[in-house]
Amino acid sequence: MISNAFSHLIGHMHRLLKPIDEICLACGKTGSFTRELPGICRACYRNIPWIMKPKCWRCGRGIGCPDCTRLGMNDRSFVLNRSAVTYDTQMREWLAQYKYRGNERYAPLLIEMMLRAYAMLHREANIHLGNKGSRKSSNMPWNVHAVTSVPVSEERLQERGFNQAEVLAQGLALRIKVPYVRMLERRRHTDKQSFKNRMDRLKAMEGVFGAFQNGPDMLLSISSQAAEHTHSEEGASLFKGPFRILLIDDIYTTGSTINACAQVLRRCESLMKMPVEIYSLTWARS
Repeated sequence: MISNAFSHLIGHMHRLLKPIDEICLACGKTGSFTRELPGICRACYRNIPWIMKPKCWRCGRGIGCPDCTRLGMNDRSFVLNRSAVTYDTQMREWLAQYKYRGNERYAPLLIEMMLRAYAMLHREANIHLGNKGSRKSSNMPWNVHAVTSVPVSEERLQERGFNQAEVLAQGLALRIKVPYVRMLERRRHTDKQSFKNRMDRLKAMEGVFGAFQNGPDMLLSISSQAAEHTHSEEGASLFKGPFRILLIDDIYTTGSTINACAQVLRRCESLMKMPVEIYSLTWARS
């Protein structure tokens, strides 16, 4: 009897430890799920085109980048961009499911993927900061102080029912324990950027974005809290900036949208009386 009970217990434990067969969110097939990312099978996980070593330090592209070598591109208002994946055929379908077909089950998956890109950004920025020697003077590691997102127009919001970038930004902010602030508003509707060439994208972004009414005051409050938590032994605040904002969008193509938003965010410098740095994090890089 004891032997039968023991065998039953072992069998029960084996069933608990065995990978559960579920229907994959991406391919629709039944199989064992990966523990690394929620909702997808191991086959789909293996096919993800991760950007592990960006070739372009500025925009985070995984291959050579003609955009960042153009004259005047160093004058952009954001420091750099990092993206989780290359925008290939499979990733295009994933984004279409989430963004255009309203399949919100993709949100936790995309957020988890972006979390990996953020970890890479955090590591790279701290190495860069250390190489510049600024860490020795401030004794403060690189961190972002607030997260915000690219806004959509009222027309697009009614069409989709949600702002895909805001959902991703709020989820990421929660995971990295940084406040999400709705900083930007879209002042006029624009046609889909995916149908435009580079020059048309740049022209279309002129004057599109503005600062949300209460956004700058919320950033000022966050910076005051940061100053209160960073004091020297003599009592003087160690936090002199820069105040770092992480700007979230779903996809980076030419950087025109990110740069237009960053230009608006940089205007907070006069209110906060310290430098403001904008870092961009997107799920995909085309």
